[in-house]
Amino acid sequence: MQSYLIYLLARCAMTAFRVLPREGAARILDALAALTYRLDAVHRRIALTNLTIAFPELSLREHEQIAVGSFKNTARNLLEIGRMPTLTRANIGDLVQYDPDFGLANYERAASGGKGILYLTGHFSAWELLPTAHALHGYPLSFITRPIDNVLLEKYIFEIRQRAGNQVIYKRNSARHILEKLKTGGSVGILLDQNTSLNEGILADLFGLPAATSTSIALLSLRTDAAVLPGYIVPKPKCRYAIRFLPPVELIRTGDTNHDVAVNTQRFNRILEGIIREQPDTWLWGHRRWKNQAGEFPDLYQLTLDDLRAFLAQYARKRRDHGLED
Repeated sequence: MQSYLIYLLARCAMTAFRVLPREGAARILDALAALTYRLDAVHRRIALTNLTIAFPELSLREHEQIAVGSFKNTARNLLEIGRMPTLTRANIGDLVQYDPDFGLANYERAASGGKGILYLTGHFSAWELLPTAHALHGYPLSFITRPIDNVLLEKYIFEIRQRAGNQVIYKRNSARHILEKLKTGGSVGILLDQNTSLNEGILADLFGLPAATSTSIALLSLRTDAAVLPGYIVPKPKCRYAIRFLPPVELIRTGDTNHDVAVNTQRFNRILEGIIREQPDTWLWGHRRWKNQAGEFPDLYQLTLDDLRAFLAQYARKRRDHGLED
């Protein structure tokens, strides 16, 4: 019964977002997100911990401004999901266009190899809108997700995500499906900015700290020669967006698979870090990105912010002493 009520509430909210004027609905969601930031102590604390790791030079007030923006951005994804059924090839250009400098030219470079594309992306801005917009502009793709726990809501969101011609691939046992897509020159989007288990990934630096990162894109590209194309969506005035593609990544290939996977995965994290620095208030800061660590690390999310700053300073000194600074 609880799952059904949550499903009904979500459907009603999405219908309301579809009916209300876009900018009015966005203001309502912004207000609700700001309130949620104050009430949700758990995710507020996670966000402030992450921001202390990423931007130790900023003040608590500056961290809070970014965190509130992040909460608002996450809420905006609810608006975009709710309105996605109204999007068509005829009207998508009014909402989402390609960046004039970093747009389709980089996509075409990646596609020209004919070996498929692996989109390197993360939870930036309207990440739910990105694949739908790209598909409606004429470039359908597959993308990897985890199913929502609520079965009814998952079925509804699944249908919305696929209406534009995209294909959802669930993360569990996804490798075979991804390889099939790439073999036929298809495109697959992978969100690489989330914590993973050390059995499924490696520790690769992100903002100067090791972060458990999936090796999936590196392994798949090294195996198939698929192009790796960093792509993300950027907010614009009046609740509009631009799709931005950075130049395709030329992978390092020495023939030593373990070395090549590690080096290239680190390079991918560096690209994601650059995007986060470019638009920090659009990233999903309320996720325990640095949760899984090697044994000598404390649980960063249990430290006070003062203790965390002290640990970060000590860790930075240790890196300098060992010549590990970038």
